[in-house]
Amino acid sequence: MLGIVLCGGQSLRMGTDKGLLSHQDKLWAQMAADSLSALDLPVKFSVNPLQQETYAGYFGDECLIVDHSLLDIKGPLLGVLSAHLSNPEEDLFLLACDMLLMEIRLLEKLIHSLKADDSFEAYIFTKDGQQEPLCGIYKFEGLKKIVHLLQANGLAKHSMKYVLSYLRVCEIAIEDQDYRYFSNFNSHAEINGL
Repeated sequence: MLGIVLCGGQSLRMGTDKGLLSHQDKLWAQMAADSLSALDLPVKFSVNPLQQETYAGYFGDECLIVDHSLLDIKGPLLGVLSAHLSNPEEDLFLLACDMLLMEIRLLEKLIHSLKADDSFEAYIFTKDGQQEPLCGIYKFEGLKKIVHLLQANGLAKHSMKYVLSYLRVCEIAIEDQDYRYFSNFNSHAEINGL
């Protein structure tokens, strides 16, 4: 299994690359990578071509997976499928770089769910019944299925939630006291309270 830190978004609301923002003297991308590394996973950073040079300066080119130029999609799915095509036999443990408060014990719940029952194609959390697709385990068999659907023009939408509708998904309900750990930080106003 490979840990993938999703950094390739446009960060439009933030106005600057979120993965390169700093919190407690650490880059957001590094904080996410450290969380995945704590699970004994090798970690790579999913970036878009415009970020490649800057991220290579921080993490080294060998740790980057650059968005695949032949995939005609946008958003997190582009990063996920690019990571899959670069590592077609690896399950992927995704973590968005803007989930700053994520705790390792929650990530471990996903690993435990996979070990308890490996018959699913994706393992994610739900919050108020809504799926949280950017923190989860995606098995390579399921990602292969999505690539085939994409190639056959069978994906009407390219959102991660839509993609999950095609997979056998193990959903773990987030307990109320853990909601805050699933916050995405998208604007300066949201991070001022940290």
